[in-house]
Amino acid sequence: MTAREIANIFETIAPLDSGVPGDQLGFIWGDPEDQVRGVACLWCVETRSLQRCVERGLNLLICHEALWLPYRDSPWYEGPDEYRILPNRKWRALLEDHHLIVYRSHSNWDALPGDGIADSALAALGLPVLRPVYREKFFSVQELPAPLSVRELQHATEAGLGYAGCRIFGDAEKRVRRFAFLIGGFGENQYHLPQMAMERGAEAVIIGEMSEFIVIACLEMALPVIETLHSVSEIPGIKRQAAILAERLPGLRVEYIPSGAATCGD
Repeated sequence: MTAREIANIFETIAPLDSGVPGDQLGFIWGDPEDQVRGVACLWCVETRSLQRCVERGLNLLICHEALWLPYRDSPWYEGPDEYRILPNRKWRALLEDHHLIVYRSHSNWDALPGDGIADSALAALGLPVLRPVYREKFFSVQELPAPLSVRELQHATEAGLGYAGCRIFGDAEKRVRRFAFLIGGFGENQYHLPQMAMERGAEAVIIGEMSEFIVIACLEMALPVIETLHSVSEIPGIKRQAAILAERLPGLRVEYIPSGAATCGD
């Protein structure tokens, strides 16, 4: 099968128009008409994840995050121009040398009901049956069958996500029954999402990336925060993506490939 034929199948699961308008989705590197030997589902492209793809014979990469570190002009220091950003140069060399193809699935997989990033993150926690009390496209407020302390919720988060580095900000002993999991960068770039969650019943929030300013805002609202990592909060959805594609493409190797700061050394 060609990469484009696989993309056509993928887009029956997560149509591009279900994502955020203007989001970068679809093919971002390589020739979509190339034959595919194997498919890698990964959170981001970096050296070790690329090397694993090459070693495993996977030449179509479905990645969640953007391919390159962006160029930034800064008044604080003289940084590299876009052609001298060293990580980008390393990644480009591997992509070119091994004729890899990269397809980006981002907001269309974030919001996919049941199997996408947001719902997979909740399912990974392994908590007793949760009852949604409010739902938006990219997050929900969930109710536990009985209250837990924030510390107990932290332990469940660490166990479910397989990451022991979660931090608590705020009252760790506060007992809560309703919480929201603000996946990925929502704890970094969506300043007022915690307030929106609180106004819809959340008594604590779990976040991915952490902006200290957003955490301060949460604490002003007496809303405890459990911090994971951007990748850690989204990897359950990437693993689910790989499982779904493996079912849809039974004659082709499809694998989840670890990436991100917490997993790329595994």
